[in-house]
Amino acid sequence: MQINKDQFSLSSWRENARFHYYRGQGHLPRYLLNRLRWHVYPRLHIVTRYPEHVDMELSAVCNMRCPMCYTITDDFRQRVKRGLMDGALWRKIVDEAATGGVFSLRLSLRGEPTLHPEFVAAAHYAKRRGIKEVASLTNALALTPEMFEQLVEAGLDWLTISVDGVGQTYERIRWPARFDDLLGKLRAFQAIKRRRRRHKPVVKVQSVWPAIQDDPQQYYQTLRPWVDQIACNPLVDYLGRDTAAGLVEYQRNFDCHVLYQRLAVGADGKVLFCIYDEFGDDYIGDLNRQTIHEIWHGAALTVARAAHRQHRGVAVYRSCARCPNARQTEVITTARVGTRPIAVNALTARVQELGR
Repeated sequence: MQINKDQFSLSSWRENARFHYYRGQGHLPRYLLNRLRWHVYPRLHIVTRYPEHVDMELSAVCNMRCPMCYTITDDFRQRVKRGLMDGALWRKIVDEAATGGVFSLRLSLRGEPTLHPEFVAAAHYAKRRGIKEVASLTNALALTPEMFEQLVEAGLDWLTISVDGVGQTYERIRWPARFDDLLGKLRAFQAIKRRRRRHKPVVKVQSVWPAIQDDPQQYYQTLRPWVDQIACNPLVDYLGRDTAAGLVEYQRNFDCHVLYQRLAVGADGKVLFCIYDEFGDDYIGDLNRQTIHEIWHGAALTVARAAHRQHRGVAVYRSCARCPNARQTEVITTARVGTRPIAVNALTARVQELGR
């Protein structure tokens, strides 16, 4: 069982260690326990009382149309109800997560969370209710320095910003964003934290590999002064092209770890099979009428875990057949950042070309 096998870091080991130290600051023993559970419990098939993590999709809409993203497909537009999560619902989810001891909550999933008018309020509420780690993923187009300062005040722990390439490459992929504007924001965010003498939220930036493959060193050097960690993801088959072309090669005896780690809730309150069930192929519950605990220990997930222990998940569930975690990988090249060699691991037969 491989955990988080696809993403790789361009940061040095010292930078990564500092990132994790700052990320866990204020609750370091519980953070270390979370990391242990995250990596060990799935291998032992241990189902905790509550998930360690909940992905709560505040927004299922986006303000960008990136060429590699499933949200631009007709399939997504036709099958996924795009909208914003109701305030009463996200408060209900936060309340139960806090009472149940959920360690971390991410205020994003498929859409852009900063489009929700209560984005900052949700972060503040989750921290006040006692969630140890509150995080979000954003494209930062609508994220202003003023909003970032409010997030610092709210106590947000971790913010990941999608920055695909630099300069014109970034602007082609992340239109209508401008790279100089993005860089100006990153500088402002760092200045706000320094002025307030805060390390949080730790800021991580990440790119898809095709956007930086010509010069990963330039990407790293351009962003390193302004952020806490720099990472990269190989391009996966979000557009469904590999499946249609018959190019998918699955891991032998695949056993999913996600089913023991986290619960993913759409903006409409429906609980997805996992974070990779982007199209809602296999819904497992509805938090409008159920609780996190009921779904986490319910029949749907119990049956799914059993299917994966028997290595039948890919055959039984459509979302598993689409999942990048289930696929074989291979080292496609070795990147260099300074003197550090970095193996780039990607899905076998997966073309690393945007829009394909």
